[in-house]
Amino acid sequence: MSDTPQKIPLPSFERKIGDSVQTTARITRVRYVNPENSYAILDAVTRKRIPFTMVGTLALFKVDDEVRVKGTWVDSKYGVQLKVDTCEIALPTSSVGMVRFLSSQLTGIGIRMAERIIERFGDETINIFDHDPERLLEVQGITEKKLKIILRDWEEKQGNRQIFVYLQGHGLSYDLSAKLIGIYGKKIVTILNQQPYLLSKEVTGIGFKRADQIAMQMGIKPDDPMRIEAGIDYALYDAENNEGHCYLPKPILIENAARLLQIDASCIQPYINDLINRRSIRRDVDDDGETIIYRSFLWNLECSVAQEIARMIHASSHSCPGEEDMERIQRIENRFGIELAESQRKAVLTGLSEKFMVITGGPGTGKTTLVKVFVAAAEEQNIPIFLAAPTGRAAKRLSETTGHEARTIHRLLEYAYSDDAHGAFTRNQDNPLESGIYVIDESSMIDLMLMRSLLVALPNDARIVFVGDVDQLPSVGMGTVLKDLIASQSVPVIRLETVFRQAEQSLIVQNAHRINSGLYPIVPTREQMADPKCEFYLFNAGTSEHAEFLVEQLVCEKLPKRYGINPMTDIQVLCPMRQNTGGVEHLNQILQNKLNPHGAPIEMGYQDFRLGDRVMQLRNDYDRDVYNGDIGTIIEADKGKILVDFEGRIVEYNKKAIENLVLSYACTVHKSQGSEYPAVVCIFLRGQSFMLQRNLIYTALTRARKIAIFITDQYTLKSAIDNNRPATRYTRLARRIIDAV
Repeated sequence: MSDTPQKIPLPSFERKIGDSVQTTARITRVRYVNPENSYAILDAVTRKRIPFTMVGTLALFKVDDEVRVKGTWVDSKYGVQLKVDTCEIALPTSSVGMVRFLSSQLTGIGIRMAERIIERFGDETINIFDHDPERLLEVQGITEKKLKIILRDWEEKQGNRQIFVYLQGHGLSYDLSAKLIGIYGKKIVTILNQQPYLLSKEVTGIGFKRADQIAMQMGIKPDDPMRIEAGIDYALYDAENNEGHCYLPKPILIENAARLLQIDASCIQPYINDLINRRSIRRDVDDDGETIIYRSFLWNLECSVAQEIARMIHASSHSCPGEEDMERIQRIENRFGIELAESQRKAVLTGLSEKFMVITGGPGTGKTTLVKVFVAAAEEQNIPIFLAAPTGRAAKRLSETTGHEARTIHRLLEYAYSDDAHGAFTRNQDNPLESGIYVIDESSMIDLMLMRSLLVALPNDARIVFVGDVDQLPSVGMGTVLKDLIASQSVPVIRLETVFRQAEQSLIVQNAHRINSGLYPIVPTREQMADPKCEFYLFNAGTSEHAEFLVEQLVCEKLPKRYGINPMTDIQVLCPMRQNTGGVEHLNQILQNKLNPHGAPIEMGYQDFRLGDRVMQLRNDYDRDVYNGDIGTIIEADKGKILVDFEGRIVEYNKKAIENLVLSYACTVHKSQGSEYPAVVCIFLRGQSFMLQRNLIYTALTRARKIAIFITDQYTLKSAIDNNRPATRYTRLARRIIDAV
């Protein structure tokens, strides 16, 4: 018999993958915490001194906490770990445990102070904290001031623990409970009892179905009026945020709400009437006399935009251009060595005299040249002129092509955060912008909300010129503002249709106009594609896997070798969608591994970033002066921060800000709006056909400055070009502009 002590197995704590376990343990080490999603890796030891590692939403817990934990054993690259389902503080039973508990949990209590408290009150300590806290003044070192601090901390932590118990008692998982408490604090109990469906609009990752499940767990019945009204409201909300609609025809609203709620459509009508009577939603009629339904917020928004346009138009009379203006434009043409088309000259004269106008045209029609001349003409007359665009990249491109400062619309309106961390524009009707002429480029990207914010900030004596390609994709947000402005026929519109000779020679420009007209693009022959001057290529891909292989070959080898371009900065892959094979996320992984295989991993946030990665900013960040769509390179990572180089401007990101970055070797076509790239590689696959439409193909192609490559098949591309229907959005802005003007 061996003298080696035999390990006695503990049946309830055997580390068998997939088995559940429940135990009480003390946390001994915090290995990792992600503050963005509260995920943590903790070492712990059971009361029988068996060490183990647990993972889950555990950021609230710290070293020396005693916890009751329940979970499942899982295998990982770090060994067997306990994936936690529920975890809560367990009050200690020993005096040593009590000392550790008080000193680790409460601000103002160290080990010595905790020992004095236990020595004074013994087993009654917790009862004293809960029911007779004034007696803590009997302990040496606890003053009135310190007592207030200790009790505030005690009440907050006890309150959170009680909320955890309450939420988990109603069937909410530990992870979801932690997330909701992190967002709402103690208010979450009131919200769940009174407004549980609010979660579907305010909490990322909780749609209506999940909020409905939570509401049911809280005791809401399927026929509860609150539930049915919430379903109607969410059907409208979903149409706005996912499809860009401003309203829904009543029959479609009823159908969508009934499907969402899984009840008979006949039950919906009475609740629509109730919501209308309370003005939570608004009833209107379209041009055919059919009933349409808005959320009140959007009905007011549409009306407000129309009224602001009418205000601008009627604020003062316009001036008529004269001979002096014609001579001025001629001088500027001579200075720049250009010759404007008649439509361009008309646009410059109109913009200098009218209060409100729109300039629209496709690629190669001279929008950029026109704006450059327009800026020069305004400056020659000492008229203040301001240039802006919806995105940072579009503003930068506008600045580079005109030689005049351009800003994002958000920066123009001076977006700022208040003390409660809510942002708002400081330029508004009470603090208007300066007088002058405002030129807004890439106007097809402006949604209804941004349009209103811009218009209300304009003084009566300002003039505004919207420049954009109305045939591109509509804004990501609600409405089709530029299209509606043009359709209203209430403001001057200049359409640039002449393609200039130099642009006319470009196959990219030719094919963009062909696609926009519903025609199949000109595809070069094999011999023509062998010419290094060829600009447009089409490669057939029968499967998404074949398409991804072609992308990898083109981006990483063939294009850099043939054209001498840098795949990390000069090539952009564009896709219709994010998920699945042939989507943005999968292609980003492929290209990251191919183009940056040896980049040091960055252990920050939940994304798989590496040093040297190409990344894109997802939201406007005014503190860091980076904007939605800006592309940069990670150049340094150290001590909880990373540095990103945005074309020479170095920006620092902490753990919180990094959640606004994503890999950008590939991005969606929507995300590329307002940007241009030396080369674009576009994937259009048959499996993505529900996303494919003419204006998406057109927008993708017009992002290319020198080289455009389509990876698709003839049937898919032709079907997408023929599909011009999905661009329609439910909006009444054009009619409201007509009525207001």
